[in-house]
Amino acid sequence: MTNPNPTNLNTRNRNQPTGSRTMRRQFNPVYPQPTASYGRTPSDTGSFGWAVLGFFIPLVGLILWMIWKNDRPGDAGMAGKGALVSVIINVVLFILWIVFAGILFAASGSY
Repeated sequence: MTNPNPTNLNTRNRNQPTGSRTMRRQFNPVYPQPTASYGRTPSDTGSFGWAVLGFFIPLVGLILWMIWKNDRPGDAGMAGKGALVSVIINVVLFILWIVFAGILFAASGSY
């Protein structure tokens, strides 16, 4: 009985030396996988600039959202969010202004 070489990794035929059998490597090429864009075009990045435009000019943000909501959903969402945040902040400031004006009017002592 022959003693197998302990460094031999070939388990099918232990009587052959390690270098006598050529090992084949499998070739598995790596291809870039397509990403799901869900209707986005390369120019539809959802840029923060559209949110800024929608914030300072809410009517333009609303119009852009209505025009782009199907074609460019990323940009449309940012413009719409900017307009929505602007409207919410303006409503809150208007309510605070009315409360502050009411307090001043009540404190002015006019009878």
